[in-house]
Formats: sequence, structure tokens, C-alpha cells
Amino acid sequence: MIANGLEVPWGLALLPDGDMLVTERPGRLRLIADGQLVGEPVLVVDVSIPPPLFGVDTLVSEGGLLGVLLHPDFEQNRLFYLFSNANKEGAEISRIDRFVLADDARSAAFERNIIDDLPAGVHHQGGRMHLGPDGLLYVGVGAWEPERAQDLDDLSGKLLRMGLDGETPTVFASGVRNTQGFDWFDGEHVVMVDHGPSGLELNLPDLRGRDEINVVRAGENLGWPRVWGCDTAPGLVQPVVSFDVSVPPTGATIYRGDLFAEWKNSLLMTSVGGAAGRSSGRHLQRVEFADGDPYTVVSREVYLPDEFGRLRTVVEAPDGSLYVMTSNCDDRGVCPSVGDRILRITPA
Repeated sequence: MIANGLEVPWGLALLPDGDMLVTERPGRLRLIADGQLVGEPVLVVDVSIPPPLFGVDTLVSEGGLLGVLLHPDFEQNRLFYLFSNANKEGAEISRIDRFVLADDARSAAFERNIIDDLPAGVHHQGGRMHLGPDGLLYVGVGAWEPERAQDLDDLSGKLLRMGLDGETPTVFASGVRNTQGFDWFDGEHVVMVDHGPSGLELNLPDLRGRDEINVVRAGENLGWPRVWGCDTAPGLVQPVVSFDVSVPPTGATIYRGDLFAEWKNSLLMTSVGGAAGRSSGRHLQRVEFADGDPYTVVSREVYLPDEFGRLRTVVEAPDGSLYVMTSNCDDRGVCPSVGDRILRITPA
């Protein structure tokens, strides 16, 4: 374990000196320095976390302060990005802002808004950001209103790409329900995890599971809400993996290190497993692909099953070790006395 005492952490960025920036959904950006959680937040962001939907505890908001990403020239300019949810004139929105981290990393100053008024709701916020091989900023945006995922003039339910300074975003992929993890298999193919239907938004309350791992190229459509799971239709992407039982998948990274040699080029995926005791998720999963072929899954392995509860994010460190973050204190898991934790994984 690297650190504990966190409250619903979501995003993690590794600083060049080995310290970490961690987002907490209630709106705090935290610093972990020399393996210790610094008491005072680096930054506090005003966020919106709506109350439980229909008064049901398991339908609590998924919003707040989510993704964090360093600018590619961070060592020179100290810039980083935050994805957060806000209530704007009575409507739930998402936004990406850019900040400057102080030299001692103990504080940060607002620099500029990158994009405002992204569609949001109580659930399905997306929130994961990455830099693409083309040098552009990519962000996953969920679809609170399912039908909007199929409208190419709407930013809801999309994987977007935009310039680093916030130029007008374009749609890289559509038909997304709620991706919280994606990474590039190569310069053309993105491996993306996505949540399957809960059934409520389709008036099919018994519909569960069908979480997905997809391989998508520019301009492709993952199909939500027209199809889900292994169902397909002309012109829509069929997943390479569909889970019968609700997982749901959260963080995702393609492993490129040498520390776990046999894992190279595999997808590593965390999962939260829904409400406590309701599904078989809550693990780290490795998905191995055929050599050079992301469309062919060779094997899948599960690690840490239910050992640390709900797992939200997985990040590869420069030395090839892994950092995995728990998400047990969000009213959907069992929050331990030490709060949420960051774990470091190395070979035995």
C-alpha cells in the first residue's frame, strides 16, 4: 500500500519526481509526496454531486472531480488538466479546466477553461482523459440520455478529441454509454471499456451485465443504445469481450513495461462490481491479445478478486510497476476505517 485516508479517489497522475496528484470526487486534488498523503489539498474545486436518484442509495451520483492529466510539456510549463462536474443554471454539466502546479506542488492556480458545457447527468459522466499518439487531448463523455449517443452533432456518449488549448472538439467515436478507461493498442486502434445497460434508462429493469471491451478506430460507432453486449448491427462495432455479469469496468491501460514481461501489450482493467455484494466484479483483470491483433483475445486473468473491494483506476509507473486505486467510500462499497487506498503492484 502506498497511501490511505482518501475519500472516493478517481484520477491519478504521476509527477516526474515520483510524487502523485490524486483527485477525490468531493472536489479535492491531493498530493502524495514521498509515499505520504499531504494533509492540505493542492486545490479545491467546486463540483456538483446530485443526491441519490429516486432516493435509492445504489443510484447515487457518479459526478464530482474525476480525471486528471499532465500536459505533455509539464516539466517545462507545470500545466495539468482536470475534468469535473458542475451545476450551471440548474443543469448538470461537465468541464475541463487547465491549471498551473506550483513548484513545490502544494498549490495550483487556474490557467484557462479548455471546454465547458459538456453534457452530464446524475450518472454516466465519463471523465477519463488521455493524450493521443497524434498529440491531441482525448476525453470520454458518457450518455445520461441514451439516444444522444447516436447524434453526431451532440457531444454526449462520445470519445472526443481536441487541441491541447481547447480547440473545437471532434468526435473520434460515438455510441458510447459510459467509458471510464481507454488506451491505444497502436496508432490506429483504441481499446475502450464501456459500461453495459442498467436497464432503467431503457425501461428494461431486469437488463443487467453486458459490460464491454471494444476496439475502435476513428469514426466508428459502438452502438449504444441501439445494441449492447454481443448484439450487433451493420455499421456498429461488436465488442471483443462482453461480460454476462455486471463488472463494471473502470480504469484501463495497455501495459508497455518490462517488469511484468508476460503482460506486455495486454490490457489491464480495474472493475468496481456495482453495489456491495451484488456482482462478481471488484478485481484487476488482464486481457491478452494475439500478437499485433487487438481483435483476437487469447486469454483473460483475474487478480485481487474482492481482496481490496472496488477498484477504480490503474496506472503504469515508469519502472513498470502498477498503481491501483480503490473506490470503496462512495456509498456503493464497504468503506474501511482507513478510507480508500492506493496500492502498488510489483512482481512477487
